[in-house]
Amino acid sequence: MSKSIAVSQQSQQLHNDVQEAVKSIMGATQLKAADYGRVLRSALAASQKIVTIEIAPGDLTLLKKSGYKLCFAKKVGDADYNVVWQSYDAYLSNNEFSWTPQYQLFASNLFKANVQVKVSTNIVNIGLGQTSTLDEHGLLSSAVTGGPNISMTFVNDYGPIHPGINQLSTGIDGNQVSTPIYVAVDQVVTGETVLTPVETILVWFEQNVQTSTMFSTSRSKAIEIDLTFDNTAGRLYEGGQWKTV
Repeated sequence: MSKSIAVSQQSQQLHNDVQEAVKSIMGATQLKAADYGRVLRSALAASQKIVTIEIAPGDLTLLKKSGYKLCFAKKVGDADYNVVWQSYDAYLSNNEFSWTPQYQLFASNLFKANVQVKVSTNIVNIGLGQTSTLDEHGLLSSAVTGGPNISMTFVNDYGPIHPGINQLSTGIDGNQVSTPIYVAVDQVVTGETVLTPVETILVWFEQNVQTSTMFSTSRSKAIEIDLTFDNTAGRLYEGGQWKTV
């Protein structure tokens, strides 16, 4: 599945979810197109998280000359960060990175540090408070309502496998893509696995690393940014150190 198709499908799913939620509140009354558009824009604006990364001139020059990339990772549950959500080499003095709670579920046969995620199953759109089942043939079902409201539930009827999550982000280049934020380090066996995205990200600079690369060790000179109770945050990298702005 191409990235553009995946983003389009996630956007359509969000439209459907908002429409159904509002219809439920209003007693199944169909929204007018203009009203629906306003509700959707409000919902997206309220849920969007934005991080601005500033880099001092001297540090920018040094980082670029040394081939460092600006990297982001996102936390899921209590697990350590383990996938490079996005990495960029075309960063500048001011960089804006944002995301919305639009997710996809998949599973992989492998977790291995320093290699890119290899999706082994089909990919399905899923939201918080929804469940998808991996059947005995290894096919993920369409998501249905079920499970904790702040989590996604992966029901495994297949066998040992690593569940994973994609999330939609808007990069510093302005492009929207849906890429992995998490792959379970250990295989899960049959039964339910609850996956809870956390609005905390890790930001760092690293050489020779690609988007969707799995890792199992701490990142050098990384900063953790918690947006659980905020929608925006800013950090400055200056003199080799991170500062809040």
